[in-house]
Amino acid sequence: MKWFQQKSKLAIGIIFLIAFVWVLRHPVVHYPDSAGYLEMHIIRTPGYPLFLQIIQSIFGEHYEIGVIIIQFLFGCFGIYYFIQKLRLYTIINGFFSVCLAFVLLLPFVTGLKIANNVLTESISYTLYLIIVAKFMSFFISKNKKELYYSLPILALLLIIRYQFIYLIPVALGLLFWVSYVEKSLKKQLLLIVLFITLPLMASLIDRTYHKAVHGHFVSTPWTGMNMITLPFFVSDAEDETLFEDATEKQFFQNTHHDLVTSQMNINNFDATVFPTPTQFYIGQFANIAMGPIYKNGVAVLDASLTENEKFIELNQMTSNMTMPLLWDNFSKWKHIYIQNAIHGFGGFKNLLLYLLIAFYSIYMLWKRKEKQ
Repeated sequence: MKWFQQKSKLAIGIIFLIAFVWVLRHPVVHYPDSAGYLEMHIIRTPGYPLFLQIIQSIFGEHYEIGVIIIQFLFGCFGIYYFIQKLRLYTIINGFFSVCLAFVLLLPFVTGLKIANNVLTESISYTLYLIIVAKFMSFFISKNKKELYYSLPILALLLIIRYQFIYLIPVALGLLFWVSYVEKSLKKQLLLIVLFITLPLMASLIDRTYHKAVHGHFVSTPWTGMNMITLPFFVSDAEDETLFEDATEKQFFQNTHHDLVTSQMNINNFDATVFPTPTQFYIGQFANIAMGPIYKNGVAVLDASLTENEKFIELNQMTSNMTMPLLWDNFSKWKHIYIQNAIHGFGGFKNLLLYLLIAFYSIYMLWKRKEKQ
């Protein structure tokens, strides 16, 4: 058994090496969002731009090769750490650890090739694996150190991609469950408080960064644009009555008109390439947000504002307008939101498979606990 375990580690090492050579043979890919990270735009959260600044300070003009190497090696560390946690609790054996290493490496060598992109996906993916490994370890071992160690890692993940805030309710759920099983709520209170206040700490880091770099003590001003894109896509012309403020009303009228004439609205979209509204929204999200919404939003703002100030004002305006527009079109919004979530899992069949795996894993962990 020990021999097989050693061989499985060797096999994983060989897989990592082959993948590393494969990754190095491909160039760095810059996307439209990449410039925002490299130039530290105000609409980008601080984590990844600071990471790129460190890479550039070390590698200089050859920073691109540094991005590939660091992102890939960090990814290998995260994958190996995740697998070793599974091995520690005998959840998988040597053979399946090799298979899992291969599967978890796929995002680096196929599809987006995340190590080769100047985007947040690679670092986020690795941090996510490490956090999940620590959550799982706490659930099995009840060792509070695992959650304490996960706090700074989760804080780092939040200042890279704030969407992972949903991991905080997961951590709290684990804490309350363990507290219930062990009748130890008082012992978990400090951890509960730390996880509840973690978004505030991440927000403070975010605001402090923008104050230091951009001169404005604000959260990254891009949330409103993301939130309002789907409500705008499913909106009707009559929705202008939802807004009493003259600037908001003009912004809505101009944007809705441009979306309809550009065939970017659910009531009038180009089905040539994307046959369904959901597919169109997913495929054209960036064009909708950075096209009619952004351009018309900036156009109604005070022309004397700086570019950063316009982003801040636009974020505030779109944040205020989102909920009225969403609730008035809730049925259409809900349908596309759910379909978009299913698409994120690779389709309904994949979602069903993941749910079955999740339920089976929970069942096996429960049976394991009963045996102990």
